[in-house]
This record gives sequence, C-alpha cells and structure tokens, in this order.
Amino acid sequence: MKGRVERQFPLKNLSTWRIGGLAEAVFWPENEEELLAVWLSCQEKEIPVRLFGRGSNVLFPDEGLTGVTIISTGLAQCLWDGTLVRAGAGYSLARLSLDAAEAGYTGLEFARGIPGTVGGAIVMNAGAHGGSIQNVLVEVKIINRQGKVERLAKEHIDFGYRECSLRDQAIVLEGVFCLKPGDLAMIRQIMSENLDKRKGTQPLELPNAGSVFRNPAGDSAGRLIEAAGWKGKTIGGAQVSLKHANFIVNHGKATAQEVLTLIHGIQTDVQTKFGVELKTEVRYISPN
Repeated sequence: MKGRVERQFPLKNLSTWRIGGLAEAVFWPENEEELLAVWLSCQEKEIPVRLFGRGSNVLFPDEGLTGVTIISTGLAQCLWDGTLVRAGAGYSLARLSLDAAEAGYTGLEFARGIPGTVGGAIVMNAGAHGGSIQNVLVEVKIINRQGKVERLAKEHIDFGYRECSLRDQAIVLEGVFCLKPGDLAMIRQIMSENLDKRKGTQPLELPNAGSVFRNPAGDSAGRLIEAAGWKGKTIGGAQVSLKHANFIVNHGKATAQEVLTLIHGIQTDVQTKFGVELKTEVRYISPN
C-alpha cells in the first residue's frame, strides 16, 4: 500500500478553520482500491473510520479523533469525454469549474471559489449564486453500506438544500457531470463576477469554514444574525465575522468549543427574537 500514513497528526492542518486536536492516525490513499481496503479493514476490526476531503465544511473536535481518518485528496483523477467529465472525490471543485471554463463548457460557474472537493460537494449538494451540484450531476460512484462499489444515477439520490441522501450512507468515490457548450468570454465574465462577489463579501483573509448556517426559507441567516446583534462578537479566538455575520473566523487560536459556544448562542438568540430555527451548514465531528 503506497498511501501516506501519519500518526498523532494535527487535525487543524486538515481544516480550513485551522481548528482541531490530534488524529490517532491519518491515511491519504492514492487510489480507490487503497481507500476501500482500509475502510473495510477498519469496519471488520471495529476501528472508528471517517472520510474527509479538504476539511472546508467541518469543525474538528479539540479532543481529536480516535481510529483512522481518511483524506480523499489523492483521488484526484479527472477524465473528459466531450461535455461529460468524470472527477474523483478528492478533485478540487474550484479546479473543476476552471477546467470546464477553459474547455468552453458552462454549468459550473457557480463553483468558482468554493473550496471543497468533488466528493464533499456532492454529499452536501454544494451551491452558490443560484447554481448547485445536483443541476449538473449525472452519476455517482460510491462504496455502499455493505462495502460494495456501485454506481448510482442522480435519479436514485434525494437532494435538498445543502444536503443529499448519500450523507452517512455511502462513501463517494467519483462524480460524473454533464455540462453544455458555452461562450468562453461569457463564462469567464460570470466566474470573475462570482469570485469578486465572494472576495468582497466573505472574510477570506482569515481561517473559516464558509457559511455556518443554512439560509432559512425566504430569509438570510446573515441578516438574522446581524439583526440579533451578534456581528463582531468574540469568544476567545473565535469571532462572528465583521464582514459577513454568517461566518465565524479563527483569529489564530480558536478552539472548537469556542466556535460551538458562538453557534449555540446565536441559535438560541435568533430563535428567541425572531422565532426562526437556524440549522448549521457546517458539520461538527464528534470525538466519540
């Protein structure tokens, strides 16, 4: 087995939030076969095993993680066949959108600047600027709960706002997307505008995990949080961003507990003041 293995590895180095204790063991498989072998071995031996990509939408625990943490970034194959593209779970979604643009294909403009991987984007039905993964996805290759590799057509997957039925039910190995020929100049313009908007409204200069909360129907989580008076509030090294209230930034030494305290405080206050239940978009990974 050629994949890289590290023991007592800092989870903060695997997270865009730069937060988290030590992982007992981290494995970076180089291909699907290695990932499957380690996954099945852990299941057989009842060793805790978890899979992540670039850690752009997760909050790792201060206590660290036992067992094996698998990082999918080595599954980065990308094969084009006209407007169809087959991309590995670890391939950068932002890179894929750029590849598509350079090839003159439209459909992934929304993904320019989204920091996650293809696998993570599928599982959470990532989207922005009115677009989402489900609009261009055709098929997914997965490891199912029985440890078998299979392909699922999009029609066999249920999608919702920032979620899909594959979460906690399967390991995504690959996604197949269908795009359309487009005008290169127009595609580049849309992507540039999307990127400029992201840079202008999001605190990209500090470690963060993207939008913390899902937008409630007909409203904006950021607006509610700001209206409740939480913009700029700080607990330890964690702060509700002054640039966008739906972001919590790490000023250098934030802990998961500090972030969770802010999250729970915001949820309680917004529920009390506006009667709205804010649901998290980021996912806290329990140490147990």
